[in-house]
Amino acid sequence: MEHTHKAFRLIVVRYRHQAELLEEDSPRYHVIASNCTGSTADVLIWYRQRGEHSENGIKELKIGFGMERVPCSQESANAAFFRIGVMAYNLFVLFKHATLGESWQRHRVATVRWRLFQVPGRLVRHAGAWTLSVASNVAADFAAIRGRTYACMHDPVS
Repeated sequence: MEHTHKAFRLIVVRYRHQAELLEEDSPRYHVIASNCTGSTADVLIWYRQRGEHSENGIKELKIGFGMERVPCSQESANAAFFRIGVMAYNLFVLFKHATLGESWQRHRVATVRWRLFQVPGRLVRHAGAWTLSVASNVAADFAAIRGRTYACMHDPVS
């Protein structure tokens, strides 16, 4: 810190470890160096949440898209596998933000799969044709999502 010429502030947080609550009164300190403008509380909230998005994205990529293990020992093949997985994840995020409603935004890929595709239905044969019969609210939700997806494809600016 002594080698910089830029202004920053130090925020010192005093806390006690849970194991030390009944022992001697020796608090611990955590120091944060920041150049953020804003209140101390806002800087602390940002600091404590800074890894939240990336860690959850990595977890979603690994669990939701099957990227827990690499498929083989060839580095180039594993790199291609990982790139395809990241593209699938990015397309899912785009689909979720562009076409699904506000209530879907916090759901992970497993929940979206469950709510969209794993719905109860019955195959009915009528007049020689097979028809999938589902609840009317599921069909309405799916039709609305399909309409927003179609609109997004044909008018990507809005």
